[in-house]
Amino acid sequence: MPSALEKWGIFTFLAIVWGSSFILMKRGLLAFDFVQVGLLRMLFATALTLLFAFPTIKAFRWRDAKFLLTVGLFGNGLPYLLFPLAVTKVDSSVVGILNSLVPLFTVLVGITFFGAGARRNQFIGVAIGLLGAAGLVAPWNASLSQEEILYTLFPVLATIQYAVSINVIGQKLSHLSSNAITLLSFLSVSLPAFIGLFVFTDFVEIMQSHPLAWSSLGYISLLGFIGTSIAVVLFNRLIKRTSPVFASSITYCVPIVAMLWGVIDGETLGARHLFGVLCILIGVYLVNAKRERPIWRGFRVR
Repeated sequence: MPSALEKWGIFTFLAIVWGSSFILMKRGLLAFDFVQVGLLRMLFATALTLLFAFPTIKAFRWRDAKFLLTVGLFGNGLPYLLFPLAVTKVDSSVVGILNSLVPLFTVLVGITFFGAGARRNQFIGVAIGLLGAAGLVAPWNASLSQEEILYTLFPVLATIQYAVSINVIGQKLSHLSSNAITLLSFLSVSLPAFIGLFVFTDFVEIMQSHPLAWSSLGYISLLGFIGTSIAVVLFNRLIKRTSPVFASSITYCVPIVAMLWGVIDGETLGARHLFGVLCILIGVYLVNAKRERPIWRGFRVR
């Protein structure tokens, strides 16, 4: 088991990095569309991961292929398209806030498909955390357009996909190293991403003509190198060495960082934001408090 310092150090680093990823998406969208932002993120992440994790490619076994493809699609590929799509119409801070739904779906997916046990304090913690997230998003706000409300569904869908990926890593790929899981799952989506970027989009033309192309590319490279490759390795390690629920609870803190970036970017921080942050932190504590036996255990997929 990792030390408390290591565990919470990785937790804090990932919260800061992923909380900053939404403003990086916003900057990337200044020159590129959401598809290009997502595909570039995958390719940058794969390139860096190859540099330090290439030897782990020998760990690949065909029996793991379907699980690695699941992690590649649901943990990387599809969410990397859905989040920037949402940022095209919704504030980046709001998208970051919606990311806090991951622990709820991690618990639900784990119970439903992986035979995970759930404690009463986990249900209460998730509920309180989601209450805080709801207070931050305020979907009942009359000032929100129907288009904005619709686009909030995309990050929600992405969080469900993240939850599937988290449980697959924790339950089906625990025998692989964090580097191997990261590299092999990235490789499963990198070739389609490369073909899609250079064959089906105007990426090359934008790089040659758009005045903000290089600066946007720089922001996306940070998103891919640090916010994806390095962060995913650490996240996979955290899943393996703690638990899927503890690791996914990082996303409760992501909204805090995303809100701070929103303030820097000119957004207003009010009382409901502070209330939401407090609820989220309480939720994190309760989700990770191990004081009870499971009160419910679901089915297990073979």
